Amino acid sequence: MKMQKVSFLLAAMMLAATPAFAQESETQAAVQETQAAAPETDAAAQSETNAAAQSETDAAAQSETDAAAAQTETGAAAQPAVLSDKWSDFQIQIDDQIYQFPMMYSDFVAYGWTNEDSELPTLEPEQYDMLYFTKDGAKCMAYVINLSKNNAPADQCIIGGMSIDSFDWDVTANEVVLPGGIVRGQADAAAIEAAYGTPSDVYEGDLYKKYTYETDSYSYVDLYVDHETGFLNDIEVRNFVEPEGFDAGEISAEVPASVSGYVKPEALSDSLNDFQISLDGTVYEVPVPVSVLIADGWELDETDSDAEIAAHNFGWVTLRKGGQEIREIAVNQEDYATIPQNCWLETLTVGGYTLEAQGALPGGITTGMPETDMVAALEAAGVAYTTERDEGSDFAYYTVNELEYDKCYELIVYKGDDGQFGKDTVMEVTCNNTFAQE
Repeated sequence: MKMQKVSFLLAAMMLAATPAFAQESETQAAVQETQAAAPETDAAAQSETNAAAQSETDAAAQSETDAAAAQTETGAAAQPAVLSDKWSDFQIQIDDQIYQFPMMYSDFVAYGWTNEDSELPTLEPEQYDMLYFTKDGAKCMAYVINLSKNNAPADQCIIGGMSIDSFDWDVTANEVVLPGGIVRGQADAAAIEAAYGTPSDVYEGDLYKKYTYETDSYSYVDLYVDHETGFLNDIEVRNFVEPEGFDAGEISAEVPASVSGYVKPEALSDSLNDFQISLDGTVYEVPVPVSVLIADGWELDETDSDAEIAAHNFGWVTLRKGGQEIREIAVNQEDYATIPQNCWLETLTVGGYTLEAQGALPGGITTGMPETDMVAALEAAGVAYTTERDEGSDFAYYTVNELEYDKCYELIVYKGDDGQFGKDTVMEVTCNNTFAQE
């Protein structure tokens, strides 16, 4: 994760929906009735008709109507009219406005909150960030998360929750109420437990006592009771789930240029620094596109593979040829969701119990060769390696030329004597070469 995999921004203040929608309905009905009676009116006359209908609504009610109409146009989700009694509904009421998490970023800023960042981040799928917002002297931190399939700028993402603390937001500045009538600056620990029951966890800090109520690791409420005052001071709410009716976006089958530009080696290199592997005589440089293996006669088992892989994410693929099977993680390097054929295998294993094929690595290392010959080849290549074998195990494990995490070769030597593999021979070879992390 670059930021955190899952970033949520601050929830926005909602307008009183019920009277606004009722007034909007009356106003629209009046306008539609006038338009139906005078369908041949020119644009200027129509404008006067609309204005006349509009004048029947007083200024205060009309302001609510306009806000509700704007909310409808932007696709904002209707917020609850009454604060819940259950903490697990993940609501906060600030003054007379109720926030329901999660909510869309656009809905939040439409209610007057301003982001302090000069440039918004772009988030990968399942990545979240923490951004600060201000409004009328109040400042809070919001969690912005991208739950779509494609990379997206923060302002097209979801607000998964918010954090209110006394350092940035004075306790007396606004009335902040949680479900069950728990008021910031007034509720003590006894009131919290009376409303919510026994917490999932309690943490005793130097300055506060934190009460956590959670449904899972990304859906919880943290309540901080100040030791000095004895009252609820700081609040954090997170609910990292998709809002109702959320559109996760489309996938693209467009073949990335990097995939179409991949060229297989003509022959196996002599250097273990080249991260190549031979599978029954066909040489691949790892990472290798899934589509390259398919072109070589391997078939994608769609019933045992992910149908789509989100941007900069991974999924499982199973490839079959005859009775042989390759099952590996496929990585999508693109900014958009795509099909597994356009993704890459960063690991390829030959031999062992699943893929009973002839495998070879640079430097003359092959499956079936004696362990002593394999060690001699490694020594001749001048590469570093480590070995590990648990007491009584039928397997010895070699890690070869580990340049960094998941950039190495792995060899398994069989030490058993059941006859499935030659005793003290190389039974499996693996080439790992992950993409560089940005």
